[in-house]
Amino acid sequence: MIGLCVLFVYLLSIETAIDEPIERSTVYKLMMLLTGGAGLFVALTLYHQARSQEEDSEKALELSTINIIKDLWITPNFRLAEEYEKLGSMPAEMYPDLAISSSQDMHQVAFAISVFQIFEDYKTIYTHDKTGLNVWLGNFLNWAQSDTLQKLWPRLRINYQPSTIQMTEALFAAANQIKALRVKQGQVSYDDYQIVISKLAILFKDEVSKKNRAAI
Repeated sequence: MIGLCVLFVYLLSIETAIDEPIERSTVYKLMMLLTGGAGLFVALTLYHQARSQEEDSEKALELSTINIIKDLWITPNFRLAEEYEKLGSMPAEMYPDLAISSSQDMHQVAFAISVFQIFEDYKTIYTHDKTGLNVWLGNFLNWAQSDTLQKLWPRLRINYQPSTIQMTEALFAAANQIKALRVKQGQVSYDDYQIVISKLAILFKDEVSKKNRAAI
């Protein structure tokens, strides 16, 4: 860069030696053009760095939130299941609408809560995910075919955001379509799944878009 500046000064001194106004010098014009370009490059670089730092901060905050939820919400429920015999009536008292009467019941509730939380957490990290939306929706669609999850959902839905409720119920509706196809056809093909997943992807993106607009 220093060498280039020296070269420009040298060339400029040659042109100005022929008694031409410096503003009309070709070298001067070239210097102004390159200076403007360099300024634009620096500005774009600084913007990119700032945006990258902002995205990194957002991602770190999202992951921190997910870890906090795990510690404060998911882990205690699994402890209720694991220590069910020691806790007496407490698990049933903490979930009075779920008719918990055994360790298995509590394990099912704890696992269902963790699955529904995964649905919610995925919405949180969606913009940073590199796996692909359709892959995750395929996983979720498999899980959503569980009769036990569908049975527990009405009593657990109060614990989740409205957007998660909509997403989960859309998954259950799609899962029931798959189950109906299986009964009708005897099996469900890859293409059958992809048709349903593609529709879910449109709904999911629309819901995330609404959430982002509401946050602005």
